Parts: sequence; C-alpha cells; structure tokens
Amino acid sequence: MFQNETLQYGQLRLVVIADDFTGALDTGVKFAKHGARVRVALADELPSDAHGTEVLVVDAETRHLPPQEAYAATLRLAGWAAARSVPHLYIKTDSALRGNIGAAVKAALDATGSKMAAFAPAYPDMGRITRGGVQWIDGMPLQDSVFSQDLLNPVHISGIGDLFSSWDLGVREYPPGAEIGDLPKEKTVAVFDVETNDDFQLVITQLQARGNLRVTAGCAGFADALHTALGLPCRERPSPYVEGPLLVICGSVNPITKLQLAYGEDMGCVRRTYPLSRLLDEHDLDSLAGQNWLKELQGLFRTRVSVLLDTDGQGPEAGRTAEAEKIGACIAGRLGQLLLRLLDMPETKAYTPMVIGGDTLIGFVRQLKAPSITLEGEVTTGVVAFSVQVNGKRIRMLSKSGGLGKKNILDCVTAQAKYAEG
Repeated sequence: MFQNETLQYGQLRLVVIADDFTGALDTGVKFAKHGARVRVALADELPSDAHGTEVLVVDAETRHLPPQEAYAATLRLAGWAAARSVPHLYIKTDSALRGNIGAAVKAALDATGSKMAAFAPAYPDMGRITRGGVQWIDGMPLQDSVFSQDLLNPVHISGIGDLFSSWDLGVREYPPGAEIGDLPKEKTVAVFDVETNDDFQLVITQLQARGNLRVTAGCAGFADALHTALGLPCRERPSPYVEGPLLVICGSVNPITKLQLAYGEDMGCVRRTYPLSRLLDEHDLDSLAGQNWLKELQGLFRTRVSVLLDTDGQGPEAGRTAEAEKIGACIAGRLGQLLLRLLDMPETKAYTPMVIGGDTLIGFVRQLKAPSITLEGEVTTGVVAFSVQVNGKRIRMLSKSGGLGKKNILDCVTAQAKYAEG
C-alpha cells in the first residue's frame, strides 16, 4: 500500500504541520509566493493523493490541546508523511512560543526516526528575534511581553530550551555562524540564534552541508528562507491586490491586535463590538436585538466604509483552563457563523473579508462544506490573501494571526486597496 502511495506523492517535497489555521496559511504562503505548488488541508481531511502538489500544509489544530493529545495528533500526521517518503517535515511554531512546541517537535523526531530537529523560531521582519537562546519580542524578553497575558496560552518563559525539558530531548544552542559539530546520539533540538534574515541563511548553509534538513521547525520567518534548500522553486510572484473596503472579523483579544484595531479606527474605519454576553447566546442573531444589529451593519456596508468587528474580550481569567477553552471555542464558532451570514448580504460583495485569529478562521472554515482553499500571496508581511468556495461562489479573503504585526498593519492593507482601485 505504502509503495503505491509513495508514487502518488512523488512530487511532494515538504509537509508542514501547523498548530492553527492562520499559522498554516502564514507559512504556506511563504512557499507559494516563490512559485511552489501549495495545498492546504485540515488534519481530518488529508488528501488521498497529492498530484501536482509540492508543499502540503496541514492544520493540526493542536494549539490549545493538552500536551499528550498534541503529541499524539502530530505523531499521526508526521507518521503519515514519513510513510509516504516525503523528504522534508516542517513543524510550524508560533513566534511567541505559544502552544505545544515541545510535543510537536518530539512527535516529528519520533515519527521520522531523525536524531536532530533544527529549530529557528525568530521572525525578524516582525521584531521577534532569538538571542542567547532567549526569545525577544520588540526588544524585551518574551516573558515580559504582552504574551505573558495571553488568554489561552500565556507564556512565562523566554529560554527556548525550557520548551523541551519534559520531552526527553537534548538541547544545544548555537549563536549565528557557530559550527554545529557532532551531535550526541540521543534526540536533540538544535536551537539557532537569529536576529536578521541573513542569519537564517547561515543556519541553512550549515544544515544543508550536513544533510540535516529532514526535520526543521520555526515560524513563517524560517520557512521563508528554506525553499531553495528544500529543492522548491524560486520564482517570485507579485503581491496580490486588495479590492474594495475591508470587512474585518477579529476574535483575538491580544493587546497587539487591539492596538491594531484602535489604529484602524483612527484612520477612518468603523468599529463595532459584539458583546461577549450576546455572542455566547447561539440564538442572538435571530433575536430582535441581533436583527437590529445586522440591519445597522447592512447600512454601514452600503456606505463602503471599512468595518471592524470584534468582541469586548470580557472572558475568564488568563490561563489554559476548561472554562477559557470552552468560551474560546464558542467565540470562534459564533464569529464564523456571523461572517457566513454577513457574506450572504448583497452589500458585502464589494468588500474583502479579513479574519484575524486562527481560532476565528477555523471557526469560519468549519461552517463551509468541503472548503477548497487557494493561496494567492502576501498582501503585506503577515497578511495572507487566499480564495475559498462559499455558498457556491469563490471569494477572496485575507487572514492574519492574532498578536502579529505592527500597529499600522491595517493601514498597509488598505493602502494596497487604494492603489488597486486607483
């Protein structure tokens, strides 16, 4: 069976396993923009063949799972790739080190039988660097940043080696340009300091020379530098244009995201908040208050102004608790339902929908039947353009991870829209 499947997957060079949906798109688009044929799939909808696909990106949805469950889910996907002789595996991680990174890397090594995972979690274009084995966000150690207050995945460490301490993995740290040398016989994570994009190339040159590119891990920054070393195309595609005003649906309550929305208000976007008390009511949109709110939005859409929709963020205390996870999943599902209903309005046909937050995006995608997603490119760093089939129509949308990007990122997106229309 595996021999025949290997033939079906013969062109597949790389499988990317991401822990949330926006992360999957963020990383997949890095390869697509260089000309690779990229396919995006959900973990429970893996393709029976990958004809014509060079990069398969799988959303494992493990960000909020208990560690052992995240390990098992990643092990299954990594084993699926190994059984089909896919030569390269990339574990996409969050640049703020949220999620089950240790579990995912351990699963990748166990599934492939590899002794080393090369981990470079920096994203210099987003102000996220690794120095001395410590992750820095906009000039401060990660544990002192806003990500220590993340609602579902608060991060209280900056030392990257701590991620692997409970997974029986050795850790070695390498400053830029340092020789890798001989690795011990036990499974090891090689953590690379990266402060500039040029540092990625130093890492890749060493890994390629030693044949250590079987298992790599990091965020979209490292992925962006890997295409040539993995035997993938290097044909730059132009950035896609954005048509019309934005319809932004945001489920992220990260302070960075909230600042971006506030900046959007200052530049003329209209912001409306869906109170959590109503959002948690599955019948709210069909109530009198919900219907009146939808009519108000419909009126706004007729004016062709960019509209920002978010929640008030009044939820449980920060931390991975059953209550927080339940409310987070509910918010994502409700916002997905809201977006689907808004896209059915004739007035939104002129809009480009933009979803902020991986949980919100998967909440929307799960409303669709057999979604077929096509990556189109990056509008600006961190903002992905893709198209998807919605109610029989193909719609172009944008996505952005929560807590990612500069304060003026919406301005960068709408500037593209103005240029496209002009």
